[in-house]
Amino acid sequence: MAAGLLWSGLPPAAPVAPQAASSLAIRGVTLVDGTGRAPVANVTIVVEGNRIAQVTTGAVTPPAGAQIIEGRGRFVMPGLIDVHTHLRGGGNRASEQPMTADQERNGVRALHSFLYAGVTTIFDAGNQGAFIFALREKARAGAILAPRILATGGTVTSPGGHGGPFYVESWPQDRAVLDKHLTGKPDMVKIGQDEHGWGTRPLITQLREDLLETLIRYYHSKGIRSTIHISNERNAIEAIYAGVDTLAHPVIQSPISAPFVNLMKAKRVPMASTLTIGESYSRLADHPEYLDQPLYRDTMEAAEIARLKTVESPRQRTDPWAQWMKIMTPICQNNIKRLNDASKDIIALGTDRSSGADVHRELELLVGGGISPADAIVIATRNAARFLNLQDEVGTIEAGKIADLVLLSADPTTDINHAKQIVTVVRNGVVVDRAALDLPVNRR
Repeated sequence: MAAGLLWSGLPPAAPVAPQAASSLAIRGVTLVDGTGRAPVANVTIVVEGNRIAQVTTGAVTPPAGAQIIEGRGRFVMPGLIDVHTHLRGGGNRASEQPMTADQERNGVRALHSFLYAGVTTIFDAGNQGAFIFALREKARAGAILAPRILATGGTVTSPGGHGGPFYVESWPQDRAVLDKHLTGKPDMVKIGQDEHGWGTRPLITQLREDLLETLIRYYHSKGIRSTIHISNERNAIEAIYAGVDTLAHPVIQSPISAPFVNLMKAKRVPMASTLTIGESYSRLADHPEYLDQPLYRDTMEAAEIARLKTVESPRQRTDPWAQWMKIMTPICQNNIKRLNDASKDIIALGTDRSSGADVHRELELLVGGGISPADAIVIATRNAARFLNLQDEVGTIEAGKIADLVLLSADPTTDINHAKQIVTVVRNGVVVDRAALDLPVNRR
């Protein structure tokens, strides 16, 4: 199906996911492989189908007929991964109405912003199920060009709790609620567990600890891993001992304790970083000029940038939540650094946002909190793949892995802003035509 037929108003040349080329070779490139090892110069990467066949130093004879990319003076890293998004376009998360043409257009444009920024895999951590699952299936079928999409659909929580629309109060009486969620075939379950009562938020209800464990075990019995919305150390500890697989957020309510650091070092439960969502409020209030940076102008509609500058920025200047998050973001950055110092495989990059530009802001905030650029790349690649249980498939550049690659003009391990200097994106073994993506940069 041609992508131009998916909705009215798109240009006929809107891209679809191409089939993998028979072979591809990137010659003479400096390799940043995502494992944390030092960059290696003069490497040739051979891709056959959608898999990396060889990663070798020195001269290599590419397969006959291979597409050749000259990598001299360039750097290559794995495709970036965002383990916490809420894709724009979903609207009311409780709605079960089929995805509309407008929703699809907005969703695909958001997906294209990720690809443009070198993001090749995302996890949508809460959205209208009919919307996000439809986009996921179109992406998997090759009907739209998109990053690899994993999704939870709606959130499972207590009545009056954080998220929804799947509310559970007792067991087994409410099992049908979970079974309804499972009909969408979620890749993970997202559980909302937060009493709020912090910052400027009112108190809300929480799942009982025994019920939380039962929910996690039930999803595990169906082969579904779990992530959980938490914001304090106590709830994180309860979730870990209830069997949760990942933490959807870091602790932001206070500095973490030494025993919590030791627990995380022992358990190695992956934790999404999600610094950008909290910092975004005060950033917009105090420095709306960030929207003039090329990556934002290239991927965001001019009307949306204008609205953010003229309407939303003044509103955030008077919002106590923005001010509270401005105070707590440095606390959260230090919590993340302490966990990364304890174990290099805990923190995974997540933004809690909906654009590729925000992934690069997350990298900046990680480095701004004291994490090295080299570690930040690992957090955005290998660790993020581990968070999604995809570490055997993506996240590092190794023979046998899926070929998700980003070719850069500068070394991202010396300056994290070099990760924005994108020359070429390879998704699933195929070079992405960034000039054909449905983005403002390509409509000027």
